[in-house]
Amino acid sequence: MPPWLIHLKSAQRKEPRNGSSRWVQLATIATDNTPRVRTVVFRGWSEFYEMEIFTDKRSQKYQELNLNNKVEICWLFSKAKCQFRLRGKSRFDVSKDNARYWDQLTEYSKSMWNWPCPGEKYINNKNNDDSDLKIDVMSKNFSLLKIEFDYVDQLILTKPTHHRKRWIRKEEWIEERINP
Repeated sequence: MPPWLIHLKSAQRKEPRNGSSRWVQLATIATDNTPRVRTVVFRGWSEFYEMEIFTDKRSQKYQELNLNNKVEICWLFSKAKCQFRLRGKSRFDVSKDNARYWDQLTEYSKSMWNWPCPGEKYINNKNNDDSDLKIDVMSKNFSLLKIEFDYVDQLILTKPTHHRKRWIRKEEWIEERINP
């Protein structure tokens, strides 16, 4: 287990069990070479300690990551008064993990993967709402994104002085305290 993950999990345990404690900010580089940041839902850790996130293959995020897989995550734990910035490379998983995660979704969540294309103009059409349909097969739009980190920065928002450290992976993880 990476040494920084112990600190992240400790901060996670201090947060309420509501959905917002799983929201992370994902930064990517768009096709026009400008930054993009969006909120995504943390789904878990792979057996190799990669962060797992779901994404729609029709989204701009998917296109951006196919061109440049470098990302940064910012994750704020308000109760723990702690922020993590995690930097690394993403990849789309095509293994059986996709089906395992798909099977765990509710019927309503499964239906969202067949909604109209993300980011396109909304058309009010009763056919746009598939939420009452039973979905038997995995949507071709569903994708599991995994992120392997090589840099992690932790900022602890203590009073009167903040504390900050980082971990950099060369061959092994190297930890050092840095100025806040």
